[in-house]
Amino acid sequence: MAQTPDYYKTLGVARSATQDEIKKAFRKLARTHHPDAGGDETRFKQINEAYEVLSDEKKRKVYDRYGTADAQRIPHGAGGQNPFAGMGGWEDILESMRRGEGAFGTDWNLDDIFGGFGGRGRSPYGGAGFGGFGQPGAARPIRGRDMNLTLNVTFDEAFSGCMKKVSVKAPDGSSETLDVRVPAGAVDGGRIRLHGKGAAGKAGGAAGDLLITTKIGSHPLYARDGADVTMDVPVTVSEAALGASVIVPAPDGTKVRIKVPAGTQDGAQLKLSGKGAPNVKGGARGSLRCTIRVTVPRTLSAAERTAFEALKEAEQASGVQVRAAFGA
Repeated sequence: MAQTPDYYKTLGVARSATQDEIKKAFRKLARTHHPDAGGDETRFKQINEAYEVLSDEKKRKVYDRYGTADAQRIPHGAGGQNPFAGMGGWEDILESMRRGEGAFGTDWNLDDIFGGFGGRGRSPYGGAGFGGFGQPGAARPIRGRDMNLTLNVTFDEAFSGCMKKVSVKAPDGSSETLDVRVPAGAVDGGRIRLHGKGAAGKAGGAAGDLLITTKIGSHPLYARDGADVTMDVPVTVSEAALGASVIVPAPDGTKVRIKVPAGTQDGAQLKLSGKGAPNVKGGARGSLRCTIRVTVPRTLSAAERTAFEALKEAEQASGVQVRAAFGA
């Protein structure tokens, strides 16, 4: 059986943390890891599970005492004593809880502690508390499964955001056309969640969610690296050697001027802050990162050949040694 995780470590709080500190930590982590914001769904579920227990004083007390908030996994106490000792067998305990009596000999109720996360005193198995057990023919609600879909978007659509129509076919054969908002700055592999648009539930259970993964198409000039946009900027040999001022098109449709310093080498990067994509998680826009590509002419005009020959003579006269490390 899998070990219960350290919920305090999951939320990054001390075991002595107050409810306010736990709430603040949860909200901060939820904003970062929520699947709708491109976060990891598994990590978000772990954060939510930890908060569900630690935000409830009674569940937290049980977790602190036994290291778990799962009723089925509470160990016997020291010396082999059952923490439910004095209440008889499990049948007596369940019957006591059906009557609303405290299972711990206090004003606690196991149903309050281990009830469903949807509300106080509700069981994840349907019905109030454990009342659903032993009732023949009572089908518990089953949530519909989540459905997955890949949505192709262009570079420009992901950069600026857009509305897209998608057609979803349910397991029962029915289909539905949905309007999907792709947020500005959407990333390749990002996740958009449409609640209640997955497969239908059973026995009155809620429908699952539709999980849409964005796939961003290529662009002839740009590529994405998170919120940053990268592009190659070609320059001539003379521009790289002498320096130049070059105008390049930014992905937001504007024109920007970049300064290429004298002596710039091939592969050098110049960064323009704030000219990248919007940050889908909020905050400052990304940067436009320009990689300099020194372009050597494949053919030379008579004037160019004369100029390069003069450059070669000047290099020889000044003793330029670009391969000195070779020892030749």
